Amino acid sequence: MTRFYELIQDAIVSHAGEWWTYVITGVLCWIDGFFPPLPSESIVIAMSALSSTHGGPVLLWILLPLAMAGAWLGDNTAYWIGRRIRLDKIFRGERGGKILARAHHLLHHKGPEVLLSARFIPGYRIAINMVAGYVRLPYRRFMVIDFFATCLWAAFSVGIGLAAGSVFHDRPLLGIIVGVTLGLLVGWIIERIGKWREWRQLKRQLENAAE
Repeated sequence: MTRFYELIQDAIVSHAGEWWTYVITGVLCWIDGFFPPLPSESIVIAMSALSSTHGGPVLLWILLPLAMAGAWLGDNTAYWIGRRIRLDKIFRGERGGKILARAHHLLHHKGPEVLLSARFIPGYRIAINMVAGYVRLPYRRFMVIDFFATCLWAAFSVGIGLAAGSVFHDRPLLGIIVGVTLGLLVGWIIERIGKWREWRQLKRQLENAAE
């Protein structure tokens, strides 16, 4: 499966700027919202690194709204899956159970904040959005919060690609590699910060209980 994803990404990057690459990028952003991680971030970042701003073939005014719309539709699809299907049938095994339990905990205690941050963490965003549907978070509220989350996500991904493409404009392949690596690193940092904040909150609660 990983090899298949790599082939998709290579095909899009090598033909960047053709009309069908925008369509597939938008579709991947949609599917990535409810299916185990597809390379949506890496493709958006790679496409942005080849933007017309740096003399490349990619038009950002097409890429950015398509990436945002695809991501928003994907998150909303996950929400409605959560409302219709038992989540234990989707998140199976010990790891799936832990992801689902953490998503439930975060959504219950953090609310809008976790919907925004989870958008940047592949895998967890699927669980968070499905749990939001499962616990019947008001759809209008979810829809509005997720709109802002996907706008930030799309702008952030494009921004990383632009920065990498600007620094390595004479070596576009290196710009793509650096941009994708930065995107993955930032997602990892956001996840670590979330876990650190949870640990701090738990420690504070234990200290208060001991007093």
